[in-house]
Amino acid sequence: MYSLRLLGGCSLHDGGGAPVGGRATHRHRLALLARLALAHPAGVSRDKLAGLLWPERDEAAARHLLRVALHELRQFLGPAALPSTGGELRLAPGALTVDVHRFEARLAEGALEEAVAAYRGPFLDGFFLHESTPFEEWASAERARLAAAHVAALERLA
Repeated sequence: MYSLRLLGGCSLHDGGGAPVGGRATHRHRLALLARLALAHPAGVSRDKLAGLLWPERDEAAARHLLRVALHELRQFLGPAALPSTGGELRLAPGALTVDVHRFEARLAEGALEEAVAAYRGPFLDGFFLHESTPFEEWASAERARLAAAHVAALERLA
């Protein structure tokens, strides 16, 4: 199973923990996985994703780039990893392990030491998309939310 690491950077790793390269790890594809992972278990509309990841493109071009990204990711992760229902996409349960999910689950369980250990750094630290202000705004809001949760866990442990 692959793992998506979003705390302290942004990378995809194989079952042995080695970083994965290739087309599946292009910036827009990782950004797509990050957005779907944080919406999980809910989905995100195709239109919203296209506008978030390719705001500088017209609607038709952005939707085409989204289809290409989905095709590449489904080839890599398997066709069932990114199901589509109507106009919404989602990350299938169990398709990837995601460090943010582990962090938030440990917080919800009250396992604060494990949560703090899972937090390896700011969300998407050093990761950005050129010319995508909407993505940067979303990432910044999530970064602040997760950092605040981390600080609160540290304070409760102290």
